Amino acid sequence: MTTNQFEQLNRMRRRLNLYKQKLKESREEYAKLQKEYDQLALQSSYLESVGKLAAGIAHEIRNPLTTIKGFIQLVRPYLIDIQKEEYADISLDEIERANKILFQFLNAAKPQKKETRIVSVNKLIEEMALLYEGEASLQGISIKTVPSSDNPSILIDEYQLKAVLVNMMKNAFEAIRASERIQGRICMRTEIRGAHSVISIHDNGCGIPQETIASLFTPFFTTKTTGTGLGLIICKNIIHDFGGDIQIRSRLGEGTTFYIELPLANEYIMHA
Repeated sequence: MTTNQFEQLNRMRRRLNLYKQKLKESREEYAKLQKEYDQLALQSSYLESVGKLAAGIAHEIRNPLTTIKGFIQLVRPYLIDIQKEEYADISLDEIERANKILFQFLNAAKPQKKETRIVSVNKLIEEMALLYEGEASLQGISIKTVPSSDNPSILIDEYQLKAVLVNMMKNAFEAIRASERIQGRICMRTEIRGAHSVISIHDNGCGIPQETIASLFTPFFTTKTTGTGLGLIICKNIIHDFGGDIQIRSRLGEGTTFYIELPLANEYIMHA
């Protein structure tokens, strides 16, 4: 074999090894994509089954909501007499929010239009505190609000933002119960950071391990035995849809703070 033939053979051998390596990488990439596809297909099938079940449940929920709404309207005059009219108003608003959520769910296949309006975040956290006042009292939990002196406003679908805050409050109550504290505390605060309004919800509950925080916004990930793992990811998607973000800070055994950051309304910025 001549020198040229030997060099040509080596070049072919190197090219063959290179093709073998690329083929191996392609097979590994294909296997990875196939695994991801299988997982997505399984999740899609699961969501379809859950969706059909939930649609039936949603229809059944609407009837008792209508009955409750009627009773609240009946007792509203008595609440006005004792200067507690806001209890009835907030209850009726919450029933309306629930009905709207059910309506959107049952019409999920149709494009939904966001009903945005200017919302005062200070007023919003005060309403949430009032909404959970009774439950907090029964569980020995104090709720404190610290509204911003600047009274920031945001442009958002109020019902969707309330759904996010309800989820956060629910998590805070559960964390405090898990910590078995004698005195639980929840603090809701509003402030302005640059061109954004920030709503923070802090609890002195059990806290979250650092290795868990990174997975909290992963679909179907949950630390609860009865959880679906969809609550926080839905919350984050809602906030992202309005140009905001959610951040978490937590220390195990000390508590957790959720930060909801949303752009200030243009009307607020113009008059600030």
